[in-house]
Amino acid sequence: LDELIDSVILKFKKRYPEQRVELDIPNDVVIISMDAILIEQVIINILENAIHHAEGFTRLSLHVFTIENKAIFEITDNGCGIPSEKLDRIFMGYSGKAENAPDTQARNAGIGLSVCATIVKAHGGDITAENAKGGGAVFRFSLTTEDALDEQKQI
Repeated sequence: LDELIDSVILKFKKRYPEQRVELDIPNDVVIISMDAILIEQVIINILENAIHHAEGFTRLSLHVFTIENKAIFEITDNGCGIPSEKLDRIFMGYSGKAENAPDTQARNAGIGLSVCATIVKAHGGDITAENAKGGGAVFRFSLTTEDALDEQKQI
C-alpha cells in the first residue's frame, strides 16, 4: 500500500504541482494482491476527475483504511458534488461534455470512471460514488488484503 500511494502522489504532483492532496493511510503494513499499475491509474483518475469536475473545491483527500479483510480507498472533495441524475450511472461510461470543462478535457467525460469500475471489479472489489453530506463527492472502492487471500487459499 505504501509503495502504491507514494507512486500515485508522485505522478499526480507532476501533473498538478499546485494541488495538495490530504493523505490518511494506515501506519501498519497493508499488502494487497493487485496489479499496482492499474490500481494506481484508478486512484489518479478519480483524483483528476475532482480537478476537472468538482467545481469550487478547496480540499482533496485520499483516505485508506482496513476493515477486516478489506482495504478501503476513499477519495473525497468538497466541491459541487455529483448531479443526482448522473449518480446512478456514473460508472457506466456516459458521454457528453462536462459543464465548464475545456473541450480537450471533456470529450469523453465519464468513460474513465467506467474503466475504473472494470479494473476494481476485476480485482474482486467494489466501487461506489456518492455525494458527501457537507458537500462534495466521495468515491470509495475496496480491495481484498493479501492476508485474507492467504486464508481463503488454505480453506
